[in-house]
Amino acid sequence: MLKKNYQKTLLLFSFFFLTLSSSFAQNQNNQNEIDFGTLTGSVQTDFRYYVEDSVIGAAVPLEKIGFNNYFTLNYERGNFRAGVRYETYLPALLGYPSSMRGTGIARRYMGYTLKGLDVTVGNLYEQFGSGMILRAQEDRFIGIDNSIDGLRVKYDFNGKARATGIIGRQRNGFAIDETNTFGKQNRMSTGVVRGLDLELYLHEIFKPKLTEEEKENQIPVLNPLSVTLAGSFVSKYEDYLGTIDYINRNVDAYSARLFLNKGGFSTNVEYVHKASDPSKVNGFIDKTGTGFLMNMQYSRPRLGISLSAKRIDNLDFRSERTAIDNVYYINFVPANTKQHTYRLLTLYPYAVQMLGEWGFQAELIYSLKRGSKLGGKYGTSIALNFATARNLDKKQVTTDEGYTAEFFAIGDKTYYQDFNVEINKKISKKWKTIFTYVYLEYDKDQIEGRTGFGLVKSHTVVADVQYKHSSKLAFRSEIQHLATEQDQGNWLYGLLETTIKSKFSFYLSNEMNYVGTGANKPKAKHYYDFGASYVKGASRFGLSYGRQRAGLLCVGGICRIVPASSGLSFSLTSTF
Repeated sequence: MLKKNYQKTLLLFSFFFLTLSSSFAQNQNNQNEIDFGTLTGSVQTDFRYYVEDSVIGAAVPLEKIGFNNYFTLNYERGNFRAGVRYETYLPALLGYPSSMRGTGIARRYMGYTLKGLDVTVGNLYEQFGSGMILRAQEDRFIGIDNSIDGLRVKYDFNGKARATGIIGRQRNGFAIDETNTFGKQNRMSTGVVRGLDLELYLHEIFKPKLTEEEKENQIPVLNPLSVTLAGSFVSKYEDYLGTIDYINRNVDAYSARLFLNKGGFSTNVEYVHKASDPSKVNGFIDKTGTGFLMNMQYSRPRLGISLSAKRIDNLDFRSERTAIDNVYYINFVPANTKQHTYRLLTLYPYAVQMLGEWGFQAELIYSLKRGSKLGGKYGTSIALNFATARNLDKKQVTTDEGYTAEFFAIGDKTYYQDFNVEINKKISKKWKTIFTYVYLEYDKDQIEGRTGFGLVKSHTVVADVQYKHSSKLAFRSEIQHLATEQDQGNWLYGLLETTIKSKFSFYLSNEMNYVGTGANKPKAKHYYDFGASYVKGASRFGLSYGRQRAGLLCVGGICRIVPASSGLSFSLTSTF
């Protein structure tokens, strides 16, 4: 007998065929035309064959391979939509969570819209505000998928307000179903997540009503003021049979948000309060959690300024109180540090400290006038960025609360700090350059959960040179150097890349780790990598061979640890 998830899948496909049948019959009777709707989808395959490499400490798994596959189908006809995503991990690539294993339906959903109403059932992705109170997301790069399996209802009040309600349980990979030879079932959280979000567009609510004649004669207002006031409520229910008397089955969280936008100025402020939520991550303390986030931007021709501040205190919010690592997260706290993409700068990415941090970031972008001495013929832009993350000034107490922390009290410990200078200059129609300098401080013990490393301080310089020979041929090269006296020492990275007809791409890179010079210094380690890719229509094929250093892979403050590896990789992505 098929298990419930396969029954649901069969029901979903039955719904597809019923919809197609009704579409066929209706159009034959009324319009003598066939409307089957629209079917779209995508395929993604990531394969790696691992080889042992004692130089970089790369071990080989028992299977010797990692094989991640994703196949998605989405169907739309009129107001109806539905879709499925099938995943296989045979086994998963090294560094992915252990929950990502096996084969099964990772997502299935159906939805229908009618005027302002939108109803969806199945595996849902949703975000309230910045995500500090709720964010269900999928990010394959870092191996996270915390979709909510349940019901979501949205309603739009004629563009003046919008309400969203959601309820369900969260996904975490696949669980082995020993009685079913056909595959696996989704492993759902034991806790139930419930949420409600309301956004009020005050500039539309209080917009004066005009007659048709007034509308025709009205002069449009340039850069009008827009004001949005919003609030969210999220609650989780998880049964508890233990002996700790202050653990509640229901944990509630509230948030308030304000957005202002006028001309070149915009700001948004968000505050979150979470009830006491004892968990394995926070040591089962009886303490409330809070989150504060403020972003401000100002722009005018050739100038852009942004400022942000963030305070997090005991805001780890999960649908299972015993969960650790990147699983069952109800919320998401964005990192207000610069998201670096250059290879050596990804050695030290910042992971948000959900149990407590103060963070600040400031950025200035200025474009020098074209034709000036400094701007040159094609112009030059300069970007300055400073970001820091510090600890809270916590006071330990002997009660079940664990500690106290005054709101504006910033600790004296630096978790992360960097200062960036980037100069982007186009020399001619064919030559373009980007020069970057970064000074970075990184508390490796705190961010990666290690001991004995302390605060790593580094200086990094990057030269990125691009040459476009013609519309059919382009070259790009990078040279990067990171200098530090802590951790693993200095790094040097070089890249050569060629693109032909925007279809073929070839690259060769080497990342060298060395401590210094002298007879007693250890031998430098080389992390070479070379490969090629081919793009045809909506499909991309990639093949490469090389070494992958151990470290963190991060997106927006969420990270996963990957071990060192060496081997052959193949990737395929295609949409239709």
